[in-house]
Amino acid sequence: MSSISKRKLIYTRAKADPILAAVMADIHRTAQKPPPGYLTREQWAGKWRLKSTSQANEYLTRAVKIGILVEKRFRVISKGRMTTMAHYGPPPKR
Repeated sequence: MSSISKRKLIYTRAKADPILAAVMADIHRTAQKPPPGYLTREQWAGKWRLKSTSQANEYLTRAVKIGILVEKRFRVISKGRMTTMAHYGPPPKR
């Protein structure tokens, strides 16, 4: 089996399996799309109609502390550059 067809198999499997997709994204340092429900601090501030992101930061910190939300960091493109940003979303279901 040639190396090109092996790579195609890996990329095809990566699309089907979210864990493998995350590993491949980390290896290749590519941007990840956060799952639905995960928003940045700025997006939460807009959703809650807050005037500053510092207020949203206080609320998000408290929500994480009491377990309503969880913080996960995703590699995204912001202002034309790849950066790791915190996203806040619902905790995983048990």
